[in-house]
Amino acid sequence: MSLIAIGLVNWSELWKIIVTALVGGTGVVIVFGLLLLGISRGRTATRPATRYGLLTLSGLCGVLVVAVAAVGVYAMTQKPSSAKPNPSESPRCSFQPAPHSNAPPGTT
Repeated sequence: MSLIAIGLVNWSELWKIIVTALVGGTGVVIVFGLLLLGISRGRTATRPATRYGLLTLSGLCGVLVVAVAAVGVYAMTQKPSSAKPNPSESPRCSFQPAPHSNAPPGTT
């Protein structure tokens, strides 16, 4: 089974896609977690400098999460389209329906 898959799958490109998805996915989750942590700790901070620092960090994390989502949507909408098949090169259907007759079965 693996001998067949070697010719069908471009393993180096698949590896790049998997690593990019893992890094991007976990990175966005970690940054979003920092956003939530900064908001919760910033609300309970007693010193104003700490409060402003944590809320500023949360704001930057929020901007980063929204920017990554926007880049993802843009990338999905700007994918190159696949090539249109040439009608003259498309395979012809080899199925031919059986001739239809109105005669009762067995009387032909």
